Order: sequence, then structure tokens, then C-alpha cells
Amino acid sequence: MFQHLPSCSKSFAHALFATGLALSLLTGCNSSNISDATPDEQFQAVLNEAVEKGLPAVSVTIKGRNIDFTGVAGMTDLATGEAVRLNDRFYVASTGKTFLAATLVQMAGEGLLNLDDPISLWLPDTITGRIPSSSQMTARMLLNHTTGIYDFQNDGEDWDNEFFLVSGPDRHWTQSDVLPFFLDKPLHFEPGTDYSYSNSNYILAALIIEAVSGEPLQHAIRQRVIAPLNLAYTLHGDEAIGTPGLVHGYFNETGERFDTHPWYSHFGLADGGIQTNSQDLARFLLGLMKSDLVLNDQMRQEMFQPSQLGTPPSTYGLGINIRPVEQTGDLIYSHSGKDPGYRTEMLYLDGKDTVITLCASGSFGEYDGMVQALLMDIFTLLADLQN
Repeated sequence: MFQHLPSCSKSFAHALFATGLALSLLTGCNSSNISDATPDEQFQAVLNEAVEKGLPAVSVTIKGRNIDFTGVAGMTDLATGEAVRLNDRFYVASTGKTFLAATLVQMAGEGLLNLDDPISLWLPDTITGRIPSSSQMTARMLLNHTTGIYDFQNDGEDWDNEFFLVSGPDRHWTQSDVLPFFLDKPLHFEPGTDYSYSNSNYILAALIIEAVSGEPLQHAIRQRVIAPLNLAYTLHGDEAIGTPGLVHGYFNETGERFDTHPWYSHFGLADGGIQTNSQDLARFLLGLMKSDLVLNDQMRQEMFQPSQLGTPPSTYGLGINIRPVEQTGDLIYSHSGKDPGYRTEMLYLDGKDTVITLCASGSFGEYDGMVQALLMDIFTLLADLQN
């Protein structure tokens, strides 16, 4: 049970480019499959089809030229058969990193810290003294994954064993609780020389936010991101305890289905921690891109600047991917998330001024295939509608 499962999926935008589908899906296609149904009915139909194929539940929002759609399908809890509702919340896994990054970028923009200061300025020697070359690491490197730090979730099995099997679902983890799972580990490379995605970076970034602000990460994210954007259905960590409408997440292993909701219903670690729905997720991304409620233009410039380190050059900025479409020069801003039982995709298509957010309550194995197929259907319908 619960063999080692990587926490973060390759973004769907990356998959599109890798398979050469970006041209047809993002720059227009001339499908002859245009139905007499309304656009909302067509999008809802592909959600229903994904659930009929076995996806437990899904919430999708699409906002852009010629489309303003939000729909759900499936069940919030397979044991009770309760239908998922528009306002129900999904755990969104690593997409929560974008919330944290926006918080830290805003604090830096206000002059509370400098993103290029060494992390030792804010973290104690009891932490930095156990991280090789920590004197060369900066907050910016934490946010764009260029520190080389060991990833406590994906570089070994100790975390999964402790999280799922030893501690169990009742434990409320703090950021400091995670430190023993990556301190004293060798680096993948010297800081600032390469790119490697590591959840550990965001644990340290959270501790910096708490040191600078003097308040828990949860409070800082709410004050600086959730409240200004009026994300009425977005919760962080134990804010979700006792809240109705939290969607259960599922994955299959060796023919057995597991419900991971008890573990993630109060999960507040910095590499994830957010419970929300596709509507709020779309409002969040559009708020970052197009309003000054969280970031001003200078802050956006900081956040949307990839390090370009590694081979191929990294497209990861500060908590968000910025990937160009070679054929058009358009940009896709995105972040995905995947933990056992949950899968999220969040994309803004710059050339189309369109946001797509998807929250699903199934991940790994056949569930991933269902999500990929659903996204392909969404892109195809969207291309028909916008061209």
C-alpha cells in the first residue's frame, strides 16, 4: 500500500509541446465536429463522459473569448454517492506553490526582504548549517527550484512511509516537522547552476515568510492573496477542518482503490496546502495576470521570469511555468499539481486571453489518462469555439 508516488506531475502544457499538439490546439483548428448543442452543453458533456469512464469527480472552469463556463461532474464521496456541487472544494496539491510564491514576491516588492539575499539571513543556523552550500542559496532560488536541494517527497520513500503508514491521517504536520526528511542530504548540484523541482524548496520558503511576517504561512497567504482576490471557497491547511463539501480523492494500487481524503483534508504544508474549486482557481490566476490586487507590474516581472537553467532551459519562474508557443510566440502560464488522489491543471493562454482550470479527484494510473483525455477534449472544443 502507498508505494512511492511522486507528488508533482509534468504540466499539461509541457505535454502538449512535447507531443507537438500545441499548434493545432492553441492556434486554431477546423474541426467538422461542431455540435448544435450550446458551448456550455458541449463542455458539460465531456465532463460527464470523463466521469462515465471512471473519473470520480471533476470541476472545470474556462473563461475567455466566447466562453464563460464552469461545470462539475461525479461524486464528492464514492462511499455515499453524494453528487459533487459547484462550490465543493478539491485539494489542489502543488498548485498551492503559486499561492506561496505570490505571497513571497509581494512581500519582497514591499521591501520586507530581498529575493536575492541569502536564505541564512532569515533561517537559523540549525537549518542552514545542515544544508550544503546554503550560503549560496537565495529565496529566488527556492521559488524557481535552482538550489539543488534534495526533494523530500520524490527522492526517496521515507516521507511516503512516514506520512501514510506510520503517522497516519490524524497527524497535523508543520513545516518544521518536514525538515528531517531533507536536511543533511547531498545536493543534486551547486546552487544557481541547474534546475531540479524540489518540494523542499517551498518548505524553506514558507519558513522565510513566517520569519519575515511574524505570522503563520496560512495567515500570510490569506491576508495577501486569498482575501484581496475574494476567493470565497479557498482554504489553506486546517482552515478546512469541519468544512462541508471537501471532495474525496482516490487512486488505485494493485487493484485496490484508496481514499486519501483523511490525509489531505487538513494538509497545510507549503508544497501544497490549498483546498479550492476551479472557479476560485481561475479567479486566482486571472487576478495574478490582470489585476493589481496581489501583484503590481514590477512584481509580475519578477514572478514571470524563468531561470533558464538546465537542459533544456527551465521555463519555471517563481512558482509558475511560462512556456512559449514556438509557432505563434504566445505564452502559456501554468502550474499543475498531483498528489495521491488529486490532480489539478491551471493554465492561462496569453494569446487567447483564456484561463482553464481543472480539479480532479483521481490521480495516477488510469485516472491520469482520463484527465489527459478530458483536457484534450476541452482544448479541441475551445479551438472550435474561438476560431
